[in-house]
Amino acid sequence: MAKRKRSLLRMRTDLPLDRDSTARFLPWIIGFMVYLAMIAATVALLVERATDRWQRDLSSQLTVELPAMIGEDASARAERIDAAVRQISGTDGVISTRLLDEAEVARLLAPWLGDAATELGVPLPDLIAVSLQPGVAADIGDLRLRIQEASPGAVVDDHAAFNSRAMGFLRTVEVMAVTLLILVLTATAGVVAFVARAGLSIHRQIVDILHLVGARDAYVARQFQAQAFRFGFVGALIGSVLGAATLLAAAFWSVRGEAAIGVAFRAFEPWMIWPLALIPISAVLIAVVTVRIAVQGALRRMAY
Repeated sequence: MAKRKRSLLRMRTDLPLDRDSTARFLPWIIGFMVYLAMIAATVALLVERATDRWQRDLSSQLTVELPAMIGEDASARAERIDAAVRQISGTDGVISTRLLDEAEVARLLAPWLGDAATELGVPLPDLIAVSLQPGVAADIGDLRLRIQEASPGAVVDDHAAFNSRAMGFLRTVEVMAVTLLILVLTATAGVVAFVARAGLSIHRQIVDILHLVGARDAYVARQFQAQAFRFGFVGALIGSVLGAATLLAAAFWSVRGEAAIGVAFRAFEPWMIWPLALIPISAVLIAVVTVRIAVQGALRRMAY
């Protein structure tokens, strides 16, 4: 007698669940849900890390703009800049100052002025990058007054307004990503529960026979749990492979340019792999637990 071969993910059951048309696409649905969940979780993690790093960097930087004076010669300009630098360096919490050269200033103004920044011959303002000591709050109001005495019309930009708007936008993106992750996992549970109830209705007669010969509700539920585990495992594997491929492609693309995706992926750290690895495991557990709850609840309503 030929031995019947069994695969690791195929266990003998008393219900012909493998032939259910309602469950045929369940692995693909779970795989798609896992894929979306991995992308949403990655976005949430990257935005969180990028936000913290960006906020830390901006909070420790100032930019001082010294407008050009018409008719001012080179020596007077140098004296005015030196006086402003001394005022900045004498401020509590200032670590260092750096005067940007004309090429750097023109590059910063290029998005607004384009080639006109250098072609029109208009004197460009002098920009001083200031590094602050973390944890030390500099008196920006007093610094503005002292710098304007040294260089009339000087502007101190502490990036507070831009920082607030940028952080608000990034936090919104993070909340949306987390919300999408929760909705995807909830939808996975709903789909699995629907398929389990449909399978129970299809095999109602067989379930009746099993109860007549003494089978308990827990035994019937285990039949559906075995199917949920198999389909959940296959779906989680499909979603994980597709998700990993997408993230690797995005990471490869990010190193080829300075786009927003590149800035975001620079915040990726090795420890982020572990929460992403928990997503397919969670999908399988959600499928198994949801099926057990749904089937046992339906059987109780059948009053066996």
